[in-house]
Amino acid sequence: MARRTKEEAQQTRCHIMSTALTLFCQQGLAKTSLTDIANAAELTRGAIYWHFKNKEELFISLWEELCSPLSHQLDACVDEQEPDPLGKLRVFLKDVMCKISLEPAHQQMFTIMFNLESLEGEASALREHMRAQSLNFFQDLELTLANAVRLGQLPADLDLRRGATLMHCTLDGYIINWLHFPERINLIRDADFLLDTLFALIAQPQGPAVRRS
Repeated sequence: MARRTKEEAQQTRCHIMSTALTLFCQQGLAKTSLTDIANAAELTRGAIYWHFKNKEELFISLWEELCSPLSHQLDACVDEQEPDPLGKLRVFLKDVMCKISLEPAHQQMFTIMFNLESLEGEASALREHMRAQSLNFFQDLELTLANAVRLGQLPADLDLRRGATLMHCTLDGYIINWLHFPERINLIRDADFLLDTLFALIAQPQGPAVRRS
């Protein structure tokens, strides 16, 4: 009986998270309340609060479930002992693009992540959380490129920040355009082209540094 109760509680938690993800994507984080989620899930507010103390905790739990496993794939890229950091990075980035394209939950999460600037008040804490995650990803990109430079996979004079910025902005821009124009962009079909182009650009000899006044 205890085991069944635990399993039922886990099923309820998953149902809450799935319902919340859909509403966050459709209505936006700021406009979705725990009452909205309870009504859509056909549960009481008490049932929601039993699992999550507030909306922020619920969203962060969603992020941890969907995005944290992906981010851990970068661990090999930033490991100084990894013999092929660029290869591992390419596999990771293609996997991200495929998951967003094929798995509705990941597509919904990225839709939410790209619409955080409108958050105000107490929900602004979520915006800051996601900005911190974005900064962590950017720093991992820099570390990966630094490892690749050290191993001779990239030019020794590569501007790491500029290279990481190019990758980050290009990938974000491609995904955002796909979310808005799915009939024009096929992430799976275009993944190899996009990544080959990005990696080729970064591997080009660097131009003279620009002096800053």
